[in-house]
Amino acid sequence: MNVLSFQKKGFHLLWLSFLVSALGDWMYRLALPIIVLSKTGSAYHAATAFGISFIPWVVFSLIGGTLADNFSKRKILVVGNICASIFSIFLLFILSVKNINFTLLYLAVFLLASVDPLIHPSFQSIIPEIIKRDDYVKANALIQTIDNTLTILGPLAGGSVVMLMGGINALCFDVFSFILSAGILYALPKSRKPRTRKITLTFLKNDILEGAKYSFHQKVIFSGSLMFFITNFALNMFEANYIFYMTKALGYPLIDATIALSIGGIGALIAGPVSSLIVERFRAGMLLSISTVLAGLSTLLLLINTNYLYIGVILVLVSFFGTINVITYFTLRQRTVPSEQLGRVVAVTRMVSYASIPIGSWFGGLLLNQGISMAWVILIAGVVRTGAGIGAGMSPLAHER
Repeated sequence: MNVLSFQKKGFHLLWLSFLVSALGDWMYRLALPIIVLSKTGSAYHAATAFGISFIPWVVFSLIGGTLADNFSKRKILVVGNICASIFSIFLLFILSVKNINFTLLYLAVFLLASVDPLIHPSFQSIIPEIIKRDDYVKANALIQTIDNTLTILGPLAGGSVVMLMGGINALCFDVFSFILSAGILYALPKSRKPRTRKITLTFLKNDILEGAKYSFHQKVIFSGSLMFFITNFALNMFEANYIFYMTKALGYPLIDATIALSIGGIGALIAGPVSSLIVERFRAGMLLSISTVLAGLSTLLLLINTNYLYIGVILVLVSFFGTINVITYFTLRQRTVPSEQLGRVVAVTRMVSYASIPIGSWFGGLLLNQGISMAWVILIAGVVRTGAGIGAGMSPLAHER
């Protein structure tokens, strides 16, 4: 896929910044649970730290959407990455001491995670500003392809760095990635219509309420976010406890756990170009429902065998259907929501869909901490996700183009 075919020159800067930040994110995602598990041995604390990182999506998403619709998206993205680098340094300091202070750890994780919901609406809503409508599917597929390529390479690279250099040193890469990403985003073309509106509490409240009202009244868009609410609950019961499951419950070395995770990324990588072919040809509602059901049924296949290569193959299926799901919904949202509302709608739908992630992460960790086997966690996750897909097939999404 040739990035230069997108007529607006800013897009290659946007996906390059995404590539850099995603590389750093993989270091963070692998290093944090490894450090917590090595110092505490607790699946509960590792899963809780993972879940806390999604709470800001509920708290700050609507503010992020308002900022995106009323101010320079470029500035929001640059300032957000600079703040993230500062919070990453704070997290490094907390984790570098011998005995972790969990109050400070959770605070640092919360602060770092707060940046993403504040800048994500700007990232998503700036895409229609720099490319043509006909290129939305290609743009979303390219972004997902980058993300999915790193799903393959990220665990191996991140796991290798963690093993060779230690978790603390691996987190230094995360700090650097935010700084570099901010520099790349600074080179984005400035908005032709600079926004200079003054932020007041009344303005924020009214703007947020307007965006929320629009989102909740768009039955198709809101039905999709509810579907993701359920699937994210199910997915993160397993995902938040993946490292614990592979290294503690099954006794695999970290390299085997990361190999399985990398194999799983192949499915997501394949889904990128495939989605460009099928999203235009089939109803969005049908694709969302079918892909969710198949992802749920694929999750249940994890119950059959615990060989790490087998787990990797099953994750191929899960990530393939999950990626088709995401690209379909992002494209549907960009095409149906007016540009002046898109930032807030992105924020509302992401807030709703992410609200279940900390609950699912915490619930999965709690079950394991109570002695419930991972098999039961996988069973519950697979059944719930399958049910979400069936429900989507009977919702207003069903007949949406």
